[in-house]
Amino acid sequence: MMSPRKKPEDLAPSAVERAFAAVSASIITGEIAPGALLTEGEVADELGISRTPVREAFLQLQTCRLLTLFPKRGAVVASVPDKEVADLLAVRIMLESSAIRALGGQPLPDGVARDLDDLVAQQVVAEHEGDLLAFSQADFAFHSRVIRAGDNDVIEDLFTQLGPRLELLTHRAVRRDATSPTRLLADHRELATLARAGDADAYEAALRAHVQRGNYG
Repeated sequence: MMSPRKKPEDLAPSAVERAFAAVSASIITGEIAPGALLTEGEVADELGISRTPVREAFLQLQTCRLLTLFPKRGAVVASVPDKEVADLLAVRIMLESSAIRALGGQPLPDGVARDLDDLVAQQVVAEHEGDLLAFSQADFAFHSRVIRAGDNDVIEDLFTQLGPRLELLTHRAVRRDATSPTRLLADHRELATLARAGDADAYEAALRAHVQRGNYG
């Protein structure tokens, strides 16, 4: 429940969040290509905000390894080399599998299972509307919800930091292969079923197959 002292306008995205969301979306969708130079002033003018929140957003984007900052010059959009793609996916499998194993063979709580179903439904809508960014964001949210079910704050923080780059990989995969969304959705339905059953071994095997079929490279 909202605190009575918290005004509705306080729930609006902050200027930092707006800058982070705008720049990260442009990078994830490929609107801004790797190697492009961004400046705080240009982004601030485009969004109608001051440079200070843009500077903070740039720092966060560097932490997520979407940008590389160069003092007094600006920020360069980072690329994701093949080795990093492989490393990202290996870490994703490790963290997500550990979350399922942390359940100790118990089925997912009903609330988590409903959340996974809702996220699959969001992806269905995004696929139908051709909104690849929304599809990719819901894709990450699906796997992030599984991670949170493991109730390990350190793992959750690590996975959250990987989020923008994983969304970028998903967007790149679905952008270049029109059959990818349907395939990824089928995999998510299978993963949700295995998670409900608490079958950690089968979940990890299905997750590995899901990643291999994703064509993220």
